[in-house]
Amino acid sequence: MNAADAFRAALLAQIGRAPEHIEPGRLHRFSLNGKRSDTAGWCKLFDDGRAGVFGDFRTGTSGTWTARPREQMTPAERSSLARQIEQATRERMAQQRAQWQRNAAMLARLWEQAQPVADGDPVALYLRHRLGCRIEAPQCLRHYPGLGYRHDGELVGRWPAMLAQLTTPAGQVIALHRTWLTPQGRKAPVPGPVKKLTPTAGPMAGACIRLAEPRQGRIGIAEGIETALAACCASGVPTVAAYSAGALAAWQWRASVRRIVVFADADPAGDDAADRLSQRARAAGLVVHVMTPTTPGTDWADVWAIRDESEAA
Repeated sequence: MNAADAFRAALLAQIGRAPEHIEPGRLHRFSLNGKRSDTAGWCKLFDDGRAGVFGDFRTGTSGTWTARPREQMTPAERSSLARQIEQATRERMAQQRAQWQRNAAMLARLWEQAQPVADGDPVALYLRHRLGCRIEAPQCLRHYPGLGYRHDGELVGRWPAMLAQLTTPAGQVIALHRTWLTPQGRKAPVPGPVKKLTPTAGPMAGACIRLAEPRQGRIGIAEGIETALAACCASGVPTVAAYSAGALAAWQWRASVRRIVVFADADPAGDDAADRLSQRARAAGLVVHVMTPTTPGTDWADVWAIRDESEAA
């Protein structure tokens, strides 16, 4: 097996994906989720074929492959490998920074083209349908009248959409969360997921959708936008959305926060995410309360909807 094939086999074994062909000395970008639009994976086989590096731009993880164990290398070979890794690291970071800058410009354009949520528009109707009551939409949410939806790389149509800003702990808008809707405020009949993230403008670690600000040092956190808004309606606790279980586990609270209420989803992923966040927060000296629905497979938006229906009855 030649060096390129051995390197490719190592990528498949360690991260499950690899470019079809690997050219030594070239930084390759490739999909990690099977979608043609995804280029989060990266790898570079060094010119001499003795080693290579690889990783995931989305998570920031990386690894190194060597044709033979490092302990069998001479000091000169190990020094050469370290220089090659450092050079490849600079190259991939320069490429990633350039892509982040392009993505940031795209996010700014998309947000400027969207409109503040107004009474009766698809976003306001959607939130009313989901929550069972009229709320004032937070400023981090906007309505996009006709947002294109791509499936397998092809534009399949345009629908109204709810845009939500994902913000880093430092306040940078890092991505937009998109929910495609019908004009009547229902989920759009798209051929794939109705909710998607845009490409990001930087590392996602710690980011959230800032639906509310801490009050007297207390903030709530939930996975989804609708769940967070429902939790706030039900409890009065200002609540932000992490957009996924993994993001909830990695969420970073603001410096002024002293108490956190975790509105967990009642499923294994939700339980695990709430536990990991709780451990971090308590280790930092914060008071943490975890609230989980008693019915497996539900979230607080489901609980709020049931409560609303019973009150209406």
